[in-house]
Amino acid sequence: MYTTDNLVPMPLHLAPLEGRPFILGASTRIVASGEAKPAAEQLAALLGRGTGFDLPLETEFRPGDIALELSKARDDGPEAYSLTVTDAGVRLRASTPAGLFNGIQTLRQLFPPSIERPSTAAAASTADAGTWAVPAVDITDAPRFPYRGIMLDVARSFFTVEEVKEQIDVMAQFKLNALHLHLTDDQAWRIEIHQPEDNPSGIDYARLTAVGGAVDHPGVGLSPGHTGYYTQQDYRDIQSYAAARNITVVPEVDLPGHVNAALAAIAQLNPDGETKPMNTTGEVGYSTLTADLPASYEFVTEVLTQVAAITDGPYIHIGGDEAHVTGHDNYVSMVREFARIGAATGKTVVGWNEYADVELPEGSVVQYWWGDFGPVAGKAEQNGSKVIMSPAANTYLDQKYGPESPIGLSWVEGGPFTWAEYYDWNPVQGGLEDRHILGVEGPLWTETVRGNQQAYWLMFPRAVSLAEVGWSPQEARSLGDFRRRLGAFGERLANQGVAFQAAPDVDWAAKPLDPFTEPNSNPEYGTIEA
Repeated sequence: MYTTDNLVPMPLHLAPLEGRPFILGASTRIVASGEAKPAAEQLAALLGRGTGFDLPLETEFRPGDIALELSKARDDGPEAYSLTVTDAGVRLRASTPAGLFNGIQTLRQLFPPSIERPSTAAAASTADAGTWAVPAVDITDAPRFPYRGIMLDVARSFFTVEEVKEQIDVMAQFKLNALHLHLTDDQAWRIEIHQPEDNPSGIDYARLTAVGGAVDHPGVGLSPGHTGYYTQQDYRDIQSYAAARNITVVPEVDLPGHVNAALAAIAQLNPDGETKPMNTTGEVGYSTLTADLPASYEFVTEVLTQVAAITDGPYIHIGGDEAHVTGHDNYVSMVREFARIGAATGKTVVGWNEYADVELPEGSVVQYWWGDFGPVAGKAEQNGSKVIMSPAANTYLDQKYGPESPIGLSWVEGGPFTWAEYYDWNPVQGGLEDRHILGVEGPLWTETVRGNQQAYWLMFPRAVSLAEVGWSPQEARSLGDFRRRLGAFGERLANQGVAFQAAPDVDWAAKPLDPFTEPNSNPEYGTIEA
């Protein structure tokens, strides 16, 4: 009944202890003080939701309590933690709130999967006192890589603020700590830009969202989804919600290609002074800013400056991919200047690996997704650039699992694209070394997606694979053992109401919600045609 064998991602060190399990009951208290109190409140809410117990916060430990402790003397890393469970209580220790949050996710998984089902106080009062048992164990843990992310394409299929928060809640339990929001593309513009006082070209920035936010990309065989955009306050709200769950938001404004929505809204960005029509297809690679237009640089400066100003995290992503109609010299000159503008905001600039061909500010981050590793490895060695690994065949969450998948894309050669391919690889490749890797990220492009449940079906279980790739040591990972743990974790996702693809080679502990025949989390979405 009590097991320590199903944790995902696998901890760095786990040692079962002799003795009886810890039993959570109605008299259990959460003990914390100072900066540990927010994490304690989260833990109390999490456990209370599943058990119905009202777990009070206290400052003095007594037997039977759960204690959260911050110790600045620890030197095992900002996300590291230790967790000791005995029948006398639980002690979770870390040097930062981030470490405490990670430890809470591990403790959460040590409880039975039914902890994930919302309960009521009445049900809890009649429950068997042994239901909420945690085995005696000692765990010390820290991540392999500091960056472990998901990219959500909110340009092609818009996700509301509440839907993004739902995504954050689901990803956080796997210790994923970065949410990359793809805010702009050929199909839409989803972030508000205020009208500046200094505006030499007379650009009407409100048109970016009036035009680019008023569309919904029709997708492939899909019913309409949301139109909309994020106000700057919406963005701050998402960011604050994410930060409380140890997740950094990384905004992307894709440049100098993937800009048709901007060209459709802003006449001054077009050499002929005429706005372009909006894109209602999935076509990309045909749009570009113009290198010899002063308005291009004025526009990019204003947009990146405003986005950076509302971003608390250290990164700003400037895209740089698939600029197929941008001449090489123009690409180099524009991206070099856009990267300089981004760095001038005080942020670390991130871009897709095509931009590694350009002279970049020292320490810029390269996100590898496709093609030649040479420029990427060169930037890592010579420019101090860190690399986010997102090789399409191992990380792209939008790819169909196989030909029978009712949604998803199929442009990546090879396959199948299952949990196994997303688990059984090493981010250290292509001439890179561990010291060059910032982390891993799974991008979800949303041309074929409507709503969170359909998004979840493409994401899970593959994003769980990526979470362990980013967290656990390469030499400690085992495909067979992960398959077993993944099957057990399916019950938790099912209890949470999160759809996932029931891979036939996994022994799943529970049947998943089917997002194609059962209602989505947002009922205004229709079903798709397979």
